Amino acid sequence: MEWEWYSDVNTCRLFIHMILKANWKDGNFRGEKVPRGSFVSSIHKLSEETSLTEREVRTVISHLKMTGEVTSRSTNKFTVFSIKNYEVYQSNDMQIETQETGNRHSNDIQETSSRHSNDILTTTIEEGKKRKKERMKEGNIDCTEPEKSAPVPAVIELALNDKTFYPITQRDIDDWTELYPAVNVIQELRKMKGWCDSNPTKRKTSRGIKRFITSWLAREQDKGGTKVYGEKNKETESESSVRLW
Repeated sequence: MEWEWYSDVNTCRLFIHMILKANWKDGNFRGEKVPRGSFVSSIHKLSEETSLTEREVRTVISHLKMTGEVTSRSTNKFTVFSIKNYEVYQSNDMQIETQETGNRHSNDIQETSSRHSNDILTTTIEEGKKRKKERMKEGNIDCTEPEKSAPVPAVIELALNDKTFYPITQRDIDDWTELYPAVNVIQELRKMKGWCDSNPTKRKTSRGIKRFITSWLAREQDKGGTKVYGEKNKETESESSVRLW
């Protein structure tokens, strides 16, 4: 979950799909060697298999190449995609040397597979904790695990493009009220909620929603704000007549 593309729905989805498609042993395809951890495909084929557009597939592949998860080698008719560090995602210490059947053989396989899966899970968790502590130590950050507290309730939620919701807490509202004093923040958030509900194809991503909110509030601040006060305006008629809006 600490992977930098984890929150990018398209990139995360296609990368998992590519790991599942990769060959588990060396092979050949039309004279081309396709080693373990690689597979033959195309942009069009990956688009059909994942329901992403071809443009989205190209964008995702550029992400994965940029950060070193995937490489590719193209011919005139197809492309060989390769998962870098493929062995990291796989296990190969359980090998079945015979094709014998029977209850004992089946039970042995299930027991070994279950034990191996548990070993992998435990190792992964421990390695993750170790890496996290090392990174925090390098940054001179206290590694003490914080106590878990009750989740802060959301005052309002904005719909995102992946059909989830971005929660906004009272603390967020207080911070924005301080940053944009001329704006009625809660009123503008209600407007944003209505906009997101009415424009499902234009909803923001989890990474872009905060910039969308602050840009909206900044525009309102620049326009003079929307804050409504209970007191009557104490300006005189002559002052009001020359006020610039």
